[in-house]
Amino acid sequence: MFSKMKKPHHPDTHELHDWHIYGPKNSEIVDLVERLAFEHGWRVAKIELLIVDALKARLREEVQQSEAD
Repeated sequence: MFSKMKKPHHPDTHELHDWHIYGPKNSEIVDLVERLAFEHGWRVAKIELLIVDALKARLREEVQQSEAD
C-alpha cells in the first residue's frame, strides 16, 4: 500500500527499514518460531504464512473497527 506513495513518519522508521535484515528484536518471536520448526516440524515458509495471515487478519479488524466508529 505504501510502496507507491510517500511513507508517513513513524517513530520506529529506522527499525522498520531494518526489519527484513535483522529480524525482530523480541526474542519471544524467535523462540516461538523455533518451537514451531523444531518441535512441530513446520517449515519456515509455513511459519511465515501464519505470521502474514495473522497480520492481515489484524489489519482487517482495524479497518472494520474504524468503519464502525
